[in-house]
Amino acid sequence: MKILVLSDASINANTGGFSQTLYNIFSFIEPENFLLITSSSAYKEALPSAPFTSRTVVYKFEIIKPKRNRIGIYINRYIDAFNFNINYRFRSFKKIKKAIHQFNPDVIITAPNGQVGLFMHNALKPLFENKKVYPYFMDDWLHKPRMKWIGGSIHALAKKILNENKAWMMVSKNLADVFIERYKVKPERILEIHNPVKFSGNEQIIPLEKKQHYTFAYAGALWQMHFDAFTAVAKAIKMLQAERDISLIVYTQESQWEWRKKEMELLPVIYGGNIPYSDIHEKLSAADFLIITSSFHKEYYTHSKASVQTKLTDYLKAGRLIISCGPPYSVNHEFLKKYDCGICIETTDENKIAANLNTILENPFGYNQYILNGIKVLKEEFTLETVQKRLQKFLEAL
Repeated sequence: MKILVLSDASINANTGGFSQTLYNIFSFIEPENFLLITSSSAYKEALPSAPFTSRTVVYKFEIIKPKRNRIGIYINRYIDAFNFNINYRFRSFKKIKKAIHQFNPDVIITAPNGQVGLFMHNALKPLFENKKVYPYFMDDWLHKPRMKWIGGSIHALAKKILNENKAWMMVSKNLADVFIERYKVKPERILEIHNPVKFSGNEQIIPLEKKQHYTFAYAGALWQMHFDAFTAVAKAIKMLQAERDISLIVYTQESQWEWRKKEMELLPVIYGGNIPYSDIHEKLSAADFLIITSSFHKEYYTHSKASVQTKLTDYLKAGRLIISCGPPYSVNHEFLKKYDCGICIETTDENKIAANLNTILENPFGYNQYILNGIKVLKEEFTLETVQKRLQKFLEAL
């Protein structure tokens, strides 16, 4: 089976999020049977990881680059409109079309991580005739964009791709439900697919126990759809530090840390660096508790409700107690409650969060069953082999 992935994200083992998940779920494919088509900007930000480094063709979409400063707040929508209109009216993407024709894929996974990815699917769609095409979404970035151009709009394209291709890949059934309700379309099949991890089942799990110092750890980006809940947890930990020897460490990209540094140092939060994916599980397993957060803000309702975070399965592998802070409708909480593999805190009240954490710290060994449940479900449902076999079966079905 020859698979083409069309995205505006790269396929990289160390960047987290969509790029990491793409790498993990497709790592079973022989390089000669795989081709990634992605944007030049995504390629520069994260070079595709081996063995797919040379299995990538890039397109340049931005005629004028959006501004990454305060001015951009006022002018980027005009720059975006210009870029979309120029690409729609004057670009033929001959190089990309030639690469697709020569590769001659059996399956196209169109995995937009933003408006450009969705636009490119439509631009290249004539080459997908008589091919199996599967849209793949990991979150609801569509809840906000209103991009329109002469001859089309992002929401019209979203509805079109979902309506024309009845087998969907989604990070959760919740996300599929969001799209079904918004666009009034319905799939015939859905593959709910999470980030898989390499796991033998023989990894040593160290039980939680009473001790002098405890470490809370957080791995990944600090985007707005995580940050209000993360800040609330950090403030609660700071409150507890008056009586307990505890610390909070964050592993994230340096650019993310620099962005949040002033706020983090006031809390205080320790920066643990940007750890390669091959080493992150060992780092996380050295902590006692792993923090995951989802926003309470109305603006990010569908993100919290529908986007299962990549780090959840990585946390399970680390074999530490997962503590999630988010609203009652958080899909992370739905996951943890379904498999009984973590603690859910559903408030941003720092005093209440501190009380919850203090209860855990009083009796940490009483929470080891959550860790064991997590290991069990990871081994049964979310290993590389299990997820990849499920994906292959889904793609091969008529």
